[in-house]
Amino acid sequence: MNAINLGPLNLGNRFGASGTTTRRRPTRISTSDLVRRGNQLHKSGKLSEAERIFRFVLGHQPNNPVALLSLGIIAHQCKRFDVAIELITRSIDVAPGYHQAFNNLGNVYAEMDRSDEAVLNFRRAIEINSAYADAHFNLGVALRKLGQIEDAVESLDACKKLAPRRTDVHYELGQCHQKLGDRLQAQIAYRVLLDIDPDHIMGRNHIGRMVSIMGHLDDAVAEFRRALEVQPDHVATLNGLGEALKRKGHFEESLATLEQALPIDPNNVETLSNLASTPQSMGDIATAAMYYDRVVDLAPHAEFAEKSSLFVALNRPELSSEEMFALHRRLRSRHDRPDLRGKTFADRSRDSDRKLRIGLLGSDFRTHVVALNIIPLIANYDHAKLEVFLYAQEKSTDRLTQVFKEETDRYTSIGRYTDEEVAEIIERDEIDILVILAGRFDENRPLVATYRPAPIQVSFHDCATSGLEAMDYWLTDPILHPADTSEKFTEQLYRLPVYYQYPVQSGLPEISALPALNNGFITFGCFNKPEKINDEVVSLWAEVLHAVPQSKLLLKYFNHYSELLMQRRWIEKFAAHGIEETRLLLKAKTDNRTKHLALYHDVDIALDPFPFNGATTTFESLTMGVPVVSLLGKHFVDRVAASMVSHAGFPELVAPDRNAYVALAASLAGDLDHLTDLRAAMRARLHASPLCDGPRYARSIEAAFRDMWRTWCETGNYREK
Repeated sequence: MNAINLGPLNLGNRFGASGTTTRRRPTRISTSDLVRRGNQLHKSGKLSEAERIFRFVLGHQPNNPVALLSLGIIAHQCKRFDVAIELITRSIDVAPGYHQAFNNLGNVYAEMDRSDEAVLNFRRAIEINSAYADAHFNLGVALRKLGQIEDAVESLDACKKLAPRRTDVHYELGQCHQKLGDRLQAQIAYRVLLDIDPDHIMGRNHIGRMVSIMGHLDDAVAEFRRALEVQPDHVATLNGLGEALKRKGHFEESLATLEQALPIDPNNVETLSNLASTPQSMGDIATAAMYYDRVVDLAPHAEFAEKSSLFVALNRPELSSEEMFALHRRLRSRHDRPDLRGKTFADRSRDSDRKLRIGLLGSDFRTHVVALNIIPLIANYDHAKLEVFLYAQEKSTDRLTQVFKEETDRYTSIGRYTDEEVAEIIERDEIDILVILAGRFDENRPLVATYRPAPIQVSFHDCATSGLEAMDYWLTDPILHPADTSEKFTEQLYRLPVYYQYPVQSGLPEISALPALNNGFITFGCFNKPEKINDEVVSLWAEVLHAVPQSKLLLKYFNHYSELLMQRRWIEKFAAHGIEETRLLLKAKTDNRTKHLALYHDVDIALDPFPFNGATTTFESLTMGVPVVSLLGKHFVDRVAASMVSHAGFPELVAPDRNAYVALAASLAGDLDHLTDLRAAMRARLHASPLCDGPRYARSIEAAFRDMWRTWCETGNYREK
């Protein structure tokens, strides 16, 4: 190695004992020693001193590849990306086999979001040195960012074999497996990570969130608490714990945990969203709406908060038709894409009688209320006339997911893709009619429709307008939307003969005797979410209780009424209307389906809330022989129960106004013989009704799709003008 004279750096000067300088000959030092010293300074964070040494080296050896690379890395750290690229490229020109240089050049491109170029350089580094763990890791991260998740896993696995105790590799593998929907492999990756580093906060955080989604809430709480022992102020972990506690029904502790997170990061979107969702679950809609509005203001494209705001609006009886529509347009209009309004699908066959490709986009192809309404269509559609493609945003899967896969023509998991990428997949599949399921609920993705991937786009099982210009039709029925409806919407209404549909299930509990015969009093009941029981509902139900002396009201929703905070909340609400605590029966337990349905053995008459009526709860109540008293509202969301009980064959259970609601409940309570007869006959009549006629239901939807398609073929428009 050549030696370099370091006289100009004054490294050869020394002071004598008397304080006078003594001249010595300039020190000569090897280039490798200089580079080593530069690297030491670099690693200690002394970038300017390191840069000085490397530039000194280049002054004597302009093509020194190590100095060029080191200066390039320093430029990268200082965000001088163009300089970094120039220097590292020069080092590669000098030393074409310099695998570290290719890797670092890839890092520069990766930080510039030029992922394709990053991937090329990482691959080149690996070609030169296949045992270079850093390049395998960096390639995996870059491929994940490009959405090439399977390839990312392959690269990360290669890195893991070379460096099995690298925590960042196991963390990235966990991220990738989550993207792929493989929770088992994700958990394995995170568990290995935690075996290596038990204090890894985000690894434990992800484990907690995953087991929470799977319903193992006690395990989730334990994971989050252990993470907080390491870092008590970790906001993401506090949020995970707050959410898990909420799901356990521990609302007071959930709020306390979230309020602990708030001052740490007052504008954290997840914290604010959770501070909305916990009061929402408790029935405090005003507080929920306030926090969701704050999130939308802070992060206009935070879709979860936007959807949640629209969800909460369904529980607000004070909103007029105009106000409800204005809210939807205020939140949704920013997603409209005027440039796509004239999209013609010029290459699409306009044969009005050909076999159609139908796409269903949703997150609920599993045991879920939406799935129960959709499965009769899936089980009975005419395969000679329709091809059905499912696009699944998978939160979880179960045995019903397998039924959906087996009964349809194609099932695509879309969790790893952006909305635009999902739209591209749908358009490549040449879907003729895209059905967006339950847009504002759960993990559903209605904004895919804004990219106009299909000629016709339909909203189904949402409870109000989508608010999107790109949504062409909204499926409904004549009761949900009569001809004189005051509701406002962006879509064109398409009225099915019957909107709701439920499969007849086996293993149902037997119908019990009327509980009033043994109790000596009437028990009203509601198993809907507390958030549906607003102050107006409480006031009306209090009138019912006053009208039926000695009657009681049983409330249950999972374990939500287990905590003293919740019990006092509802006791005080009814006490304000003169209802004593002894007349409220607050039940709390997480039951399986059979035990849940058996709770109707304790109920004589069900009371439906408003404006967000019960759907599945209404069907379950009728299934167990319990009549549901419903109030006819003015919008889809508060006419749901009316539609269901009417199509089930019991239109007399619909009250046109509040006075009639009280009178109807009192009338039913006053005729135990009639209640007994209803209880005995209701299930059979329900199962024989159009609500449980899957083949007939499938034919009606097929006819709707064909009608929509013919309109498009004839007019060239997305809807009839």
